Amino acid sequence: MSSLGLVLEGGGMRGAYTAGVLDFFMQNKIEVDGVVGVSAGATHACNFISKQYKRNYRIDVIHARNPKFMSFRSFFKTGDFFGKDFCYDALPNEIDPFDYETFAQSKIPFYVVCTDLETGEAKYIPMTDLKKQMDYLRASASLPLLSKIVEIDGKKYLDGGVSDSIPIRFMEKQGFDHNIVVLTRPSTYRKKPVSFFSLIQKKYKDYPRFIHASAERHLVYNETLDYVQKQAQEKKAFVFRPSKNIAISRLERSGAKLEKLYELGFQDALRQKDALDRFIEKSRI
Repeated sequence: MSSLGLVLEGGGMRGAYTAGVLDFFMQNKIEVDGVVGVSAGATHACNFISKQYKRNYRIDVIHARNPKFMSFRSFFKTGDFFGKDFCYDALPNEIDPFDYETFAQSKIPFYVVCTDLETGEAKYIPMTDLKKQMDYLRASASLPLLSKIVEIDGKKYLDGGVSDSIPIRFMEKQGFDHNIVVLTRPSTYRKKPVSFFSLIQKKYKDYPRFIHASAERHLVYNETLDYVQKQAQEKKAFVFRPSKNIAISRLERSGAKLEKLYELGFQDALRQKDALDRFIEKSRI
C-alpha cells in the first residue's frame, strides 16, 4: 500500500492560508500517514497532529496581534522579532494550551526542517516529544536577520526555508510516494534573489555555506516548484495554493487580512474536496 504524505511550506504569517486548509482537513477527518513542515508550516503542523481545530486560527488571527508575539520592540529588546518566551512558552503552556498528550500519542511521523549554519544544509528532525524538542520548532521558524541563531546540542540552526522550502523530495525518500503539498504563494509566484543579501553576508560572515545557501535559495525554490508541478501532473502530488492573490506580508499583523487568508485556505480546500478524495483513494491502492 502507498503512503500519503503532507508537505507544508512556511511563509511567516502567510501560513494563515495553511491554517484554513488544515482546519478543513480536521473538520472533514482527512488524515495522512506522515507530515513535514518548514518554519510556519511546522508550527501549523503541530496543531494538526494534536487535532486542535481552530488553534492555528486563534494564533494567526488573534494572538499574533499581541506585540509580545511579534514586534520590533521584541527584536530590539531580545534579538528575536518573534517573542521566544511568549510564542514557545506562555502561549502553548498557559494562554492557549497545546495538547502535548495527543501529539505524543500520534503514530504519524512528523519532521521539522531546520538549516544548519555550518553546512548550509537542511536537517530533518523527527519530532516525537514537542516539550523536549521545542527549540527545533523555534529554529525552523527563526528568520535570518530577524532572529538569533538557535543552538541545540552544539549545532547552530536557523529557518528551514533557506535550505529546503518545499521538502517533497525528502518525503518521497521516506517512502511517501503520494503527497499533499500546501503552498502559501499563488500559482504565478516565482521567488527572486534574497533581499538584503549584503546584510546576510555581513551578519553570517562566519558561515559561508549558509551564505551560499541563501544566495541559491531562489534557484532551488523555483526548481522545486517545477518538480511539484511535474508530480502533480503525474498524479503523485495534490497541490493547494492561494487561488487569489491577497497582499499579505510574512510579518502581517492585520487581523482582517489574516482572517481573509484563513478563509481562502478553507474555501480552496472545500472547492477541491472531491478531487482530493479521489487523489487520496488512488494513493491508498
